[in-house]
Amino acid sequence: MMSEEFEAKTVEKAIEDACKHFGVEKEDLNIEILSQGSTGLFGIGAKKARIKASIKPEAILKKRAEEAQRVLVKLIISGDLEINFSVEINPDSVCFKLNGPDAKLFLAKEAAPLNALQYLVNKIVAKRLGVGPKITFDIEGLKKAKTQKLAGLARKAAREAIKTKKPVSLPPMPAGDRRQIHLAVKKIKGVISRSKGEGLKRHVVIFPKSSRFSGQKPR
Repeated sequence: MMSEEFEAKTVEKAIEDACKHFGVEKEDLNIEILSQGSTGLFGIGAKKARIKASIKPEAILKKRAEEAQRVLVKLIISGDLEINFSVEINPDSVCFKLNGPDAKLFLAKEAAPLNALQYLVNKIVAKRLGVGPKITFDIEGLKKAKTQKLAGLARKAAREAIKTKKPVSLPPMPAGDRRQIHLAVKKIKGVISRSKGEGLKRHVVIFPKSSRFSGQKPR
């Protein structure tokens, strides 16, 4: 989040104004005092105190987690669902881990409902707090299992590309899945990956590094 400047009669009042503006406590702010201000002589020539303040990265994550939790609780209650959750705050993201009798409902159709929930919560939080670190959702290790599955798919296609010395196309998949494929391919010697196609047909192609068809940046 960008830094903003605040002016007040005293530094303490300027900090108080910054806290109100950002909706956080003093300890959640990075504060730089630009001017201590002065009272002047009999009030003449008085100068305001001036500070520059911004929210600490960890405070931003905490605030987004709290807002996302409020949204999630309302959705669970409105849907009359039996779902519990825990929150994990990582260095650059927030992950909600769902469990309970109704959590499995979100795994239908290759976890399409879970992806929809993640999209909705991120949209609402972004509307309320602005764009920021991503909020993700996981059910009983689903994300880890899916990442491992995609990595396995990438390794298999890479072996085929190296063996045949020809590009290997994977099935169309969402942007998040394509990103996991690209990350997995980066760890494999002798191959590179590129995204091809448009819209629902967008997919990953894995090339042997010697291929002359691999001159496009992955997306």
